[in-house]
Amino acid sequence: MQHPRRLGKYDIVGVLGEGAMGVVYKAHDPLIDRQVAIKTVRKALLDSSIAEDMAARFRNEARAAGRLSHPGIVPIYEYGEDDTTAFIAMEFVEGRDLAQVLGATPTLPEGMAIRFMQQLLDALGSAHRAGVWHRDIKPANLIVTTDGLLKVMDFGVARIASAALTQAASTIGTPGYMAPEQYIGETIDHRVDLFAAGVLLYRMLSGRSPFAAETPEAVMYKVLHQDPAPLSTLEGLSIAPSLDAVIARALAKTPQARFSSAAEFRDALAERSAVAGGTTADDATVIAAMPLRVRPASPGTSRGPTGSAMPSQWDASSLAAVEAALTRFMGPVARVLVREAARTSTDLRQLQESVSQHIRDPRERQRFEALLSTGMAGGTSAGTCAGSSAFATGAASSAGASTAGTTAGVSAGLSDYAVRALARQLGPIAKVVVRKAAVSAGSRQAFFDTLCRSVEDPARRAQLQAELARAPDGL
Repeated sequence: MQHPRRLGKYDIVGVLGEGAMGVVYKAHDPLIDRQVAIKTVRKALLDSSIAEDMAARFRNEARAAGRLSHPGIVPIYEYGEDDTTAFIAMEFVEGRDLAQVLGATPTLPEGMAIRFMQQLLDALGSAHRAGVWHRDIKPANLIVTTDGLLKVMDFGVARIASAALTQAASTIGTPGYMAPEQYIGETIDHRVDLFAAGVLLYRMLSGRSPFAAETPEAVMYKVLHQDPAPLSTLEGLSIAPSLDAVIARALAKTPQARFSSAAEFRDALAERSAVAGGTTADDATVIAAMPLRVRPASPGTSRGPTGSAMPSQWDASSLAAVEAALTRFMGPVARVLVREAARTSTDLRQLQESVSQHIRDPRERQRFEALLSTGMAGGTSAGTCAGSSAFATGAASSAGASTAGTTAGVSAGLSDYAVRALARQLGPIAKVVVRKAAVSAGSRQAFFDTLCRSVEDPARRAQLQAELARAPDGL
């Protein structure tokens, strides 16, 4: 797409991230000579009602974060809007979001996880005292600086005292991080953030969500009715029962049974374990492994990393499929590992076995192998995305099937299925993306390919690829 050279008073320097709804730019404020990050929404991609809602969220984020001043909260400098774009200018932070850090290192060292949690609770405590509840605390909304500090961002659905968006409380948040009262539409307060912080602490220490399930509905059931297994009982972890008690209180089903404040939660962690200050060698290794990359905004000027060119004997989508699966377990290094293995592998099975050896946890390795084998077995007319379960020419040949027999056009039933699948990755924008993709798609396969390209995160894209591959043939 064509990127602007300027937004408001800001000169666009490069692209930090790009998604279905908009772009995040690195920019320069010439008036006071500082670098900023600019988050945008392209209104042309949205229905008028959705565009209105997104603009309202942007304004809400500017109001919520704009009234806060804390080193653990990314400050908002300006909100702007014109006929085509709404944007927020904020502090430019060198680092990566916590979701990317956890993608590369699923289980963090305990000291690091506790320090991140203490910083988060400090920031939340400041926001709560100012009458702001974030309501969507999750790894993607937390950024880890190159110095190992954690900052809270994205207050788009925050609740401000005496002000609110039109959406019901039960529809705001991210499944698995939402508190029970958010799911069932009861009155909420700042303690929904403390519940989400408890989920995050469990996730950082164990490498998995406390309420993991196959569908959002199953996740909701677990949040409402089941308690997660104590960390001290999980195989491969060395967590003391005293930390189990802290997490259990944070994840209590009723707000009254949780910590009354972020400060109380933080104090409980401090009492449980005196964590040394500073960044340990382990911490530095995790953070340094996630270098920031800024892509120039002008086309044709960006060069990819060297040493990872695709071996000529392999189909691009075959390697992309393995890379997408491996990224869920190894993070960004998956790209290099797959291409290195491809140089010495003669077939898909050998490639799979080679890259799987890099996954140290036997259980994770089995999950990776199961993910690939499911994809290989799924190479039928159900259709797959580019870089997913068909493994392009190689798998189609070995399975005796291809995507050539897909039905041209997109039925209403398939569109509905795709909306449900894509909504788990993109939220309410999914309906618009699916409708636009269906209009331009000449076949079922092209339709799936377009939807997959709308999801930027490799792990989420892999989840979408797998779900679309399961779409019934009759749709």
